[in-house]
Amino acid sequence: MKIFTKIILTLLLILPLGCEDIDVIESSIPFEEFIVINGRLVGNSNNFEISFTKSFAIESDLSKADVLLDNVTAYILTENQGVFTMFHTGDGKYSPVDPVLIRPGSVYELYAKIDETRISATTLVPNEPDIFNASIQGNFVTCRITSQVGSIYGCKYTITSLVDFEFNFSETDFYELSEIYGESGNTIDVDVRTDILPDYYFENPDDYIISLKVYAFDEAYKSYYDTRQNNKPIENIFSEGGGSVYWNVQGEKSIGMFIGYTTTFLSNIK
Repeated sequence: MKIFTKIILTLLLILPLGCEDIDVIESSIPFEEFIVINGRLVGNSNNFEISFTKSFAIESDLSKADVLLDNVTAYILTENQGVFTMFHTGDGKYSPVDPVLIRPGSVYELYAKIDETRISATTLVPNEPDIFNASIQGNFVTCRITSQVGSIYGCKYTITSLVDFEFNFSETDFYELSEIYGESGNTIDVDVRTDILPDYYFENPDDYIISLKVYAFDEAYKSYYDTRQNNKPIENIFSEGGGSVYWNVQGEKSIGMFIGYTTTFLSNIK
C-alpha cells in the first residue's frame, strides 16, 4: 500500500530513524487525517506493543492526548497459537491480554477496528539469521548470511572499550539492507556491511571489542526502508519533492508498519 505524502506523521516508524529540525518551505500542504500504526514483533520475545495514533497538520495546536487513540478493538491471529486479544495500556499503546511467545518462522496477522475503519496487516517473523562469516574488511565489518525466503538482512556494530568500562558506542542506523532474493525453496548467500569504523579503533584496536547485531526482517521492511525519507518536507525549493512511502498496513486512511524481525549477536569480531 502506498500513500502520497500529503500528511505529517506523528511518529517515525520502526528501527533506526532519528528526529531533526526542519524548516518547511510551504505550510499550505494539503492535509488528510490518517490512522498511524506502529507494531514490532521480535522473535523469541514474549510480549509486544502496537501503537495507534493519528496524523496531524504542521500548523495544528494539539496536545499529546489529541493524537493518541484509546478506542481501538484489536487482536492478533496466528496459525499455530490461536487468537490474542489486545488491550489499551495507555498512550495509544496496546498489548496482548495474555503473554505471547513470538516464534521465529511464524506468520502473525493484525486486525483492528477504530470506529468504522477496519485495519489489517500481516508479517513474517523470520528465523534467526544463518551466519557463516563476519569479519572486519578494510575499515568496516562485513557479514555473510545464508538468506531465507521472505527475509532481508542488516547489521550494526558496537564498540566496547577494554580500558574505559563506561565507553560504549553503537551504530544507530543500518548502512545497508540486503536485497530481496530467491523463490520458495531456494536460498542464496548475501553480504551486508556496517558503516565505517571510527579512526580511534584502528589507532588502538587491542583496547576495544567489536560486537555485531544481525537482523533478519520480514522482506516488507525493505520497501519501507528504501522509501522512508520520501515523506520529509521539502527543504530546498530547487529540489524535487519526495514520492510515496511504502506501508504494509491495509485500511481506509490508514498507514504504518506491522513488522517482524529476529536478531542474533556476534562478539569479538576481528
